[in-house]
Amino acid sequence: MILLRRENILKDQIEFKMQINIVKPFLPSLDELSTEMSQILSSGMVTNNSPHVRLFEERLQTFFGSTVRPTLYCNGEMGLYHLIQAWKHKMGYTPHETFEVLVPSFTFSGTINAIVMNNLKPVFCDVDRTFVLDVEKLKVDSPDIKMIVAVGAYGNLPNLELLGKFATDNKLVLILDNAPAFGSKFKNRHACSYGYSEMISLHATKIFTSMEGGVNIVNDPEIQDYLIRLRDYGQFEKVRGNIDIPGLNSKMQEVSALVGLKNLDKVDFILGSRFKNIEKYRLFFHSLERDGLLQTMKVSDDVICTYLYFPILLNEEATSFVEYMQVNNIAVRRYYTANHELKYYKGKYRDQGLTYTNSIKDRIVSLPLHTVMSNDELDFLFTTTKNYFIK
Repeated sequence: MILLRRENILKDQIEFKMQINIVKPFLPSLDELSTEMSQILSSGMVTNNSPHVRLFEERLQTFFGSTVRPTLYCNGEMGLYHLIQAWKHKMGYTPHETFEVLVPSFTFSGTINAIVMNNLKPVFCDVDRTFVLDVEKLKVDSPDIKMIVAVGAYGNLPNLELLGKFATDNKLVLILDNAPAFGSKFKNRHACSYGYSEMISLHATKIFTSMEGGVNIVNDPEIQDYLIRLRDYGQFEKVRGNIDIPGLNSKMQEVSALVGLKNLDKVDFILGSRFKNIEKYRLFFHSLERDGLLQTMKVSDDVICTYLYFPILLNEEATSFVEYMQVNNIAVRRYYTANHELKYYKGKYRDQGLTYTNSIKDRIVSLPLHTVMSNDELDFLFTTTKNYFIK
């Protein structure tokens, strides 16, 4: 009876605590959308490379400074799938042919899925303290390796110059899965300015969102031409719907493009507010790091990282910390994962040594980091975290 009473007291205490969700999308209000939304519905032009989609692409080209217009998709996964597909086609491979792709095991499964669904074989590679590809450990140990897919984990970026030199020296195609890295820069330049092809997700969980969507940013007009066709079933003409490369229906629709445009009007606020919060996180968690209680993600001085979530690396397996934070109404994620240990991929593909990945995969936790957070929310998150370590 006493135990039951204590459980009820704990339950009551929890119910009165602040709730911090893992994500909080920054979205325009209905008032901001209503006029153009009404026009969209009245026109019937709600998809098929419609006006707001084209305008969104034009404005994204201006934002990123890309040499060709970006291409928008219904989601980031389809964007990455088609980006790999387009490069495979340009390299002269048919859909049924295969080769190997260097890729970090420490990423979201969608990265690996896009490779495998293109009938290609991942070679799992290690990451370092930046949680992105350890370029120093990469090697071309087989003539079957033809491509690298690097990942901007948590918005962090690898050394793009070093990675690019490795790709060039070994005649490999380099693709960046920068799904979580909207606004991140290397040496104060967007990744596309180095000539690489990248995909950025615009999903509701991401730093900059169009509710759902993804964008490919490339500098190769031939790849851009493939990408435009691939999102429309591969059609190069509409009279008979003839195709010369098998695509899928992956087009972004007007409502998402409209939301994206409204958010692009506020991109300086979105990123500026986020950077202010990032600085507060870094100051607080670096103090815990100095005390030896955890480690934070290493970010090179050359990288401006926009931080999708705030990852911390615990000294022990993370289950106890995750449960503690959840009991205190702070949602956290065991994110990213080690793909070489996922049920479908385990034992199927080779690796180049995963020492660091294996050492962190059970100790990493991602904390919520929103674009807009109140001082009360920040204080609650920081205090709750500190209380776990001093309990």
